[in-house]
Amino acid sequence: MSLTYERYEFKKLIKELKGKRGRGTELISLYIPPGRNVYDVIKYLRDEYDQASNIKDKLTRKNVQSAIESIIQRLKLYRKVPEHGLVVFCGAIPQGKDRGTEKIEIYVIEPPEPVRSFQYICDHEFYVEPLEEMAKEKKAYGLIVMDRGGGVIAVLRGPNYKIVDWVTSDIPPKHSAGGQSQRRFERIREERVHDFFKRLGKRANEALLPLEDELEGIIIGGPGDAREKFEEGNFLDYRLQKKIIANIPLSYTEEQGVRELVMKAEDLLKESSLYKEKALVEEVFRLLAKEPGKVAYGISEVERALEAGAAEKVLVLEDIPVKKVKIRCPQCGYEEQRIIRKDREASLSGWQCPNCGGTVYEVEEVDIIEHLGEMGKQSGAEIYVISSGTEWGMQLKALGGVAAVLRYELREY
Repeated sequence: MSLTYERYEFKKLIKELKGKRGRGTELISLYIPPGRNVYDVIKYLRDEYDQASNIKDKLTRKNVQSAIESIIQRLKLYRKVPEHGLVVFCGAIPQGKDRGTEKIEIYVIEPPEPVRSFQYICDHEFYVEPLEEMAKEKKAYGLIVMDRGGGVIAVLRGPNYKIVDWVTSDIPPKHSAGGQSQRRFERIREERVHDFFKRLGKRANEALLPLEDELEGIIIGGPGDAREKFEEGNFLDYRLQKKIIANIPLSYTEEQGVRELVMKAEDLLKESSLYKEKALVEEVFRLLAKEPGKVAYGISEVERALEAGAAEKVLVLEDIPVKKVKIRCPQCGYEEQRIIRKDREASLSGWQCPNCGGTVYEVEEVDIIEHLGEMGKQSGAEIYVISSGTEWGMQLKALGGVAAVLRYELREY
């Protein structure tokens, strides 16, 4: 999946579902693969409904049968299973501490990838692992940064890399003495080099072979010629050896070297989410420098651009540091909206209704990314959710965490 608003929505829904718990085994997870007959699924659920009548606990029996009936009624709206299948979660979610406060909730999802097999699971929590697998960034790259002093193995997935192993070296520095002792020392040194390369290859195999099907390629880098000798010596498993796409000279090793390798391999990684995000943020700053009227930033300005239909692309930080709240006076119904920093919860203290003077208020927090996403759908703008832990994520944060590339310049108020 790409780094679009739809992916953000999907991941957020999975997180929400993971947080739900039933009092007993009352939550149903239903995975229906494409091609399955809807009426066969309904018949299967009817049988499960009859089986549930054997549940001894009266309330649990009632909740399970109510959930099954809710799923059946929802499935009747489908003439056939959608292209990628259908996933349904339904169950009695407690609304308070006491038994009997449960409320039936149902979620029907058309997944972004095909459902592999039919599954019906009744448990105290929803079974979301197949959806989590769909939400994962599929493209991955293996990174090996090394010299004779040691090596680092990392995996780049999406916009972030993760160091998965460090391999130390016990190779002594070059000997300066002459004669026979020097030749013997060099033989020992070369043996140590070979041993280090073998250990690095073994550890790389252990880290990267489990990801073989996901790896788009392996990139090796480092100062000196050790990186070339490592590749030439076939110290990696043959399956990984075939995935090497570049061997790049670097100035640094360890984690600084990994960052340098990612930067230098831009052309090779241009299809990854990391460089798509980088390109989007760079476009914003390039326009700010040359055509500042073609960029809006900050929540209010971006909202104005979306309302006017002027926004073409909206970039919003995954953990944007501000939030939007709706304040309502219960006495007279007056409402207003404010943008406040997430770390300033107390900024509403002392609020007074400008209409009736009341000091009691109700607050509703608005998910800014969802809010902008809905506005984007209505105005035809693309919404991109940018990762926070990258250099370009920090650049976007400096603009308030949200910016828009405009189709045309907006006039001032």
